[in-house]
Amino acid sequence: MSDESDNFFSDKIAGAPHPMQTTKIIGHISQKLDFLNCFAENRIPQCWLLAGDRGIGKASFAWQVSKFLLTTTHKPTDLKIDLNSKDLNSILEPQSGGTLSRIISGSEQRVYIVRRGYNESRKTFFKHISIDEIRKLQSYCSLSIADGGKRIIIIDSADDLNKSSGNALLKLLEEPPTNTLFLLISHKSNLLLSTIKSRCQKLSFSSLNEADLTAVLATIGCKVNQTEEKALSILSKGSAGAACRIINSNCINLYKDILNIISSLPTLNINKTLQLNQDYFVKAKSDNFEIFFEMMQQFFSRLCKTGAMQSPILPSVSNEEEKIMTYLCPSPESAYLWSEAANITLAKLNKGHLLNINIESLIMDAFIYLETCYKTISQNRVTNE
Repeated sequence: MSDESDNFFSDKIAGAPHPMQTTKIIGHISQKLDFLNCFAENRIPQCWLLAGDRGIGKASFAWQVSKFLLTTTHKPTDLKIDLNSKDLNSILEPQSGGTLSRIISGSEQRVYIVRRGYNESRKTFFKHISIDEIRKLQSYCSLSIADGGKRIIIIDSADDLNKSSGNALLKLLEEPPTNTLFLLISHKSNLLLSTIKSRCQKLSFSSLNEADLTAVLATIGCKVNQTEEKALSILSKGSAGAACRIINSNCINLYKDILNIISSLPTLNINKTLQLNQDYFVKAKSDNFEIFFEMMQQFFSRLCKTGAMQSPILPSVSNEEEKIMTYLCPSPESAYLWSEAANITLAKLNKGHLLNINIESLIMDAFIYLETCYKTISQNRVTNE
């Protein structure tokens, strides 16, 4: 196991337990079958690339596979009949005992995790996995395992590798140690070095459906209001990690309030805008800029798609969203103009944030700019008609 401080994990999502503590994998049926088929046929690759959006369960899958391989008493031939079982989780369930306890606590020597280090002086994570982290991995790989058994290396995430650390890892993958399984987790596998991807077998993961997302959140203690399950699924895009953040930051109500303010156009409701600032940025006494920025991105994306397709994006986040989106952006021409407005608005927000401009001022300025944009877009629509 990596010697990184247990207090800091760059591979842990705030508000959720660490993936090593996952007890079962919800959803991802085909991925479970792919793995178990490889196990049953004794053809598990030495390097697997687990690819898909952030927060959908790739890391939890990697840890569950690690627990299974290091604790199972199954022989590959035992599973050829059981693969038809509807409950794949029962097959993947690890055997209880000392090994499982050590994996869950992060002390099992046969599991090594590579992730971004923590910068104590700046109280933040480093931007990349450094070459020093790969050198530590190389040293680990040079050691022999006491019982000669399998060991597993989890890299979470491979996207965090820079050029130097990526090339150093490539050398390991080109001549991997015996009885060693590499599990590379990637949220944007298209950006990885092609030479690294060529050394891996890719296992692609899809977003969770609404039922599976709700079930995952229940297992990690995130309570979801039944009336908000659909909205949560839409705004999180099927990511349990994103859903945790949305719940903890009250993003569903924030998104609805953004819709409410925009619906007041062509004349911006200043009082509603001031109230949004008060509710989310003054009372909270915290900088929720990233949350606001993300919800604005979601709004613009759904708005422009409505116009481009000349049809509302269903299902809707709220009862009012369909009407508001259709009113604001009824045509492909409107969608084009709104996309330009979105790019300028988001760029101004981002630049202002980097310059440490007061977030309440940034938000007010953004909505005032959108008021101007709406009038221009409406005038353009009237002219074309």
